[in-house]
Amino acid sequence: MVVEGAFNALFRPGLRDNFLDSYQEYEPEYNQFLKESTTSLPEVRATIIAGLSRFYERMDGEPITYDTPKQGPVVMGVDKEFGLGFMISRKTVEDDQYGKANQSAKWLGHAANMTKEYRSAALLDDAFAGATFLGIDNLSLINAAHTLINSNSTVSNTPSAQIGFSMTAVTSFFDLAQQMKDENGDPVKMFPDTLILSNGAADWQRALQIFGSDKEPFTAENQDNAIRKRLPTPKIIISRYKSSTKSYFMIDSKLNDAHFVTRRPLTFDDDFDFNTDAALYKATMRFLIWFVDWRGWLGSNPS
Repeated sequence: MVVEGAFNALFRPGLRDNFLDSYQEYEPEYNQFLKESTTSLPEVRATIIAGLSRFYERMDGEPITYDTPKQGPVVMGVDKEFGLGFMISRKTVEDDQYGKANQSAKWLGHAANMTKEYRSAALLDDAFAGATFLGIDNLSLINAAHTLINSNSTVSNTPSAQIGFSMTAVTSFFDLAQQMKDENGDPVKMFPDTLILSNGAADWQRALQIFGSDKEPFTAENQDNAIRKRLPTPKIIISRYKSSTKSYFMIDSKLNDAHFVTRRPLTFDDDFDFNTDAALYKATMRFLIWFVDWRGWLGSNPS
């Protein structure tokens, strides 16, 4: 509980008006790589169906061969509830000369935004380990051996060499996109159009050079920039909330199957304690972060 002793400076005149009690936030980041939706159900379920792949050759008068589509496992996601409260004594509110001790809505709103951002960034930090988030193949979001429902082959969405962000890395991402397969092992179109970088000036500067120059950067030959011709204007996201400073990703926004599902939006409540004369404020929300299909993502995690 906030009582007079904790905020005693607010009870006397002479303090400047600017208390630096809040700063401008960045625009929301999580909804730039997670698709937002809502649900009224206590759990969310999904599966993938592998349809038919190829025709069988047929001789004259030979009966048709009938095949059966295959369904993958049913995966389930359950939301988590988050909450935070704030208590302040009546005397503190009455004696505050600046109206700064009780800013529950602003502080709780900021905390809610940060919760969404850090929880969403946890998907990026776990993308290679799969300790928390697993897809329909029970593997991490980024993996060198994704299994398929109707094929014995595997598919990788990470380069064999985990190198830092560079021209070579972006080229390898495009090569992986060209090798993408569906659940039958057949080629599927993937076109990465979004880049997620760590919060570092070097990678951001390098991305601007790679995608902003008509000529190939970092070389003396002055040849045409093939990457820019393949992807002229990608969306660049600087991830300021993930822990890893090395990992980076490219996403096909159409194939992206990572979601932020709201079960209960941010809700504010307040009450009053008769015995202590304390004002009570709280905010709660429920949401689920999950993915089922990994195909929309490419990633690298250099050491």
